[in-house]
Amino acid sequence: MKINRQTLPLNKEVSFAEDIDFSDAKFDPSFLRKIISCHVEAKAYQNQEILRVIFAVKSQVVAISAYSLKDVPISLKLHDELVFSDNSEDATAFYEPQNIVELDDHILGLILSHIPSKVVGKGEKLPSGGEGYRIISEDEYLKEKETKTDSRWEKLDSVKIE
Repeated sequence: MKINRQTLPLNKEVSFAEDIDFSDAKFDPSFLRKIISCHVEAKAYQNQEILRVIFAVKSQVVAISAYSLKDVPISLKLHDELVFSDNSEDATAFYEPQNIVELDDHILGLILSHIPSKVVGKGEKLPSGGEGYRIISEDEYLKEKETKTDSRWEKLDSVKIE
């Protein structure tokens, strides 16, 4: 989604709507598989100094379960506002010196920031263990670590030093 600041009327709100395709975007494979769909409705307001864009985003994403590593579909609805300025000294706005403002990366950032950091599929439970591993709490780990001896040093107990 692009907004050309030169074509926007000053001090008047203009509405936009667009579907954005993120099928070519690369994601962290342990966090997000893909963005299936993304529909954005935006209202832009331009005055002499700033461009304010209010977003309403509806998106379908496929995240990864923290328990089973299976795909988990998530529906997102989010509302946010971004402010752009061509003044590099304005700390309250994103600096955008060009007349055409590219919004796709900003929208992608908004979507990623609204995905929970720990996604769990419906009905999934944390496994208690499996082949070659087990799951314990931090308290259990610290207790075991305190009482466990390192087997590599057991041979030294039988050595007599004169």
